[in-house]
Amino acid sequence: MTSKMSHTQPPSLFLPSLRNLAAISPSDVSRGITYLRSLYTPRIRGSKILGRITPDGSTISWPSSSPEDLDALVGDEFERGYSIRWLTYLAHNATQIQASAEEIAVIIDSAAAVLANCGGPASAGVLIRTIVFPASGIEVTLQDIPLDNGMASVGAQTWGGAFVLAEMIATHPEEFQLHKKSQSTLRVLELGSGTGLVGITVAKIANHLDLPTRVVCTDAYPPALHNLATNISANFDNISGTLSVESLALDWSIMANKPLTALFPPPLDIAFDIILGADIIYEAEHALWIRKVLTRFLRRNGLFHLLVPLRPTHAAESGTIEMVFIADGQGPEILSKETILCAPEKPSEEEIVYAYYRIGWQ
Repeated sequence: MTSKMSHTQPPSLFLPSLRNLAAISPSDVSRGITYLRSLYTPRIRGSKILGRITPDGSTISWPSSSPEDLDALVGDEFERGYSIRWLTYLAHNATQIQASAEEIAVIIDSAAAVLANCGGPASAGVLIRTIVFPASGIEVTLQDIPLDNGMASVGAQTWGGAFVLAEMIATHPEEFQLHKKSQSTLRVLELGSGTGLVGITVAKIANHLDLPTRVVCTDAYPPALHNLATNISANFDNISGTLSVESLALDWSIMANKPLTALFPPPLDIAFDIILGADIIYEAEHALWIRKVLTRFLRRNGLFHLLVPLRPTHAAESGTIEMVFIADGQGPEILSKETILCAPEKPSEEEIVYAYYRIGWQ
């Protein structure tokens, strides 16, 4: 997975000169801002896949989507400084551009946002990410909003696990039932959607393949749900008649305590073919709640695709997955497990490891 950027020229060569702003078109200015956003939007830790280790122990390599020269360019202090000066001048002098007041306001806001990105994650407020999956050509635009001191805002950030699962889906859609036309609509539920990257990716691929699909992205926290709805709207201004994408509040703890005979309004009135979850188990109770949710909402021939980071700090919580999803005849169970290896932020650090489970009924 890569940020969208079709150029690897350094900013000092790519960006238009601002000496005569009145002679520069708004589109050229916007192109420069987009270019810098793709360079300097903070990277997501643990999102660069190196390979997959299958259940039989064999390793499948993964094509690199982040050229080394691009990484070097991002780390070039001269180019970063040049970009900061370019954006600063633009933000202060944009009124000289021959454009409408609305266009100028957008340019100023965009330049200010990218300027914050240039200072790194600690400086950035709202982030706009444009992500392209090279294998499929699918493009997703996401908004991340700043974290506050509570758990409610965690879902408004894009985490590495969501990047990894989304790239797996985009690279091998056939492994996620996104390859054959059916008379019935494919029903997809995402748990703990956060910014919606995984669900939006599925919907974009289904739309590209002209597969009748309904995608329901869910979260429990209001800040995340509001941001999720914003991201869905940003990516689907023109949806085909065979595709439906929506956001919905879903609290696993409440759902787990309802009787199996309880009825729910659409879109939860019918079971789902595919359920997805990335980086959603970080409390001891989560696996228990999620299994009860699956027992209610996963079709008998459906699959739950779960990706979790193997963090030393949450070893006990992630360990509950294999304790809960067992072959006891009481609900869905683990059908297979793979290990996903991702590159660390620094060469001196250890690889980041995820466990990928396929869970279903036997």
